[in-house]
Amino acid sequence: MEVRFGLVRRVSDGLAWVDVERQSGCGRCAESGGCGRACTSAMATYVLPAGPDVHEGERVAVTVPQRAPLIAAFMFYGVALFALFAGALTARLIAGESDAVVAIGALSGLCVSVLWLRHARARPSIIPSLTAQSGRVLPVEP
Repeated sequence: MEVRFGLVRRVSDGLAWVDVERQSGCGRCAESGGCGRACTSAMATYVLPAGPDVHEGERVAVTVPQRAPLIAAFMFYGVALFALFAGALTARLIAGESDAVVAIGALSGLCVSVLWLRHARARPSIIPSLTAQSGRVLPVEP
């Protein structure tokens, strides 16, 4: 599990807006020849499910399960790709080998995957969780 610390900026309707420091992927941002973007200094805001023990201005640990990125990538890319090919193949079998028919079938498959993904419930194994740390930290006003 990967753990990063952040500050809760806002809590509303069971969701928390958490500011988390980004970490550089390459470690070469500040070096010559690196990207120069200083990724480690920028803050990212994530909207995450929050329990009743998480309050505004509190420091929290954001825990992301190890396999979450892989599962999420499969859910979005794998399902869409499968639906694209399934729609194209189904249209070809039903209506023939016309390019227009296959394209309409592929597009229909993609539309079905978008609808399914919008209404699919998130799996607990890929949802980051928040754990409140001891003591409150007042948010810094910009």
